[in-house]
Amino acid sequence: MPSSRKATTRTWGWTDRAWPLAAGGLLLAATLAMRGGTPAAEEPAVAADKVAAFMRAKLDHSRLVLEGLAVADFDLIDRGAHDLALASQASSWQVLQTADYARHSDEFRRSCNGLRAAAKARNLDGAALAWMEVTMKCIQCHKYVRDTERGP
Repeated sequence: MPSSRKATTRTWGWTDRAWPLAAGGLLLAATLAMRGGTPAAEEPAVAADKVAAFMRAKLDHSRLVLEGLAVADFDLIDRGAHDLALASQASSWQVLQTADYARHSDEFRRSCNGLRAAAKARNLDGAALAWMEVTMKCIQCHKYVRDTERGP
């Protein structure tokens, strides 16, 4: 007797909605790699706790963007990008006091603003590309901080 269930085939290739998840994974990896930096004026354990809490908040903002991209919720994308841009102005963000670090932070904020603009225009493809740019800015800055902390 033939089955009434319809046969389905699942492919695991990169779809339009799968690659933003990969981008979020890259951001997560970059953010977690950054967890060890401490300001010089504080006790290492206290500073590490503050950095860890701040990194966790950044990840939460990033999750909003990624979730918004995955389900085409432009309000979530906008809110996550807004929160990330605001976080980049917090004192906890300023782990280095150099012109290059300030430039990285400015570029990150500009990328977040581009992401917000795409979300407000309800442009999912534009938002996805802007999210990739934000992610790349994160990775570049985290690399800069690691390289600077290690020294020459």
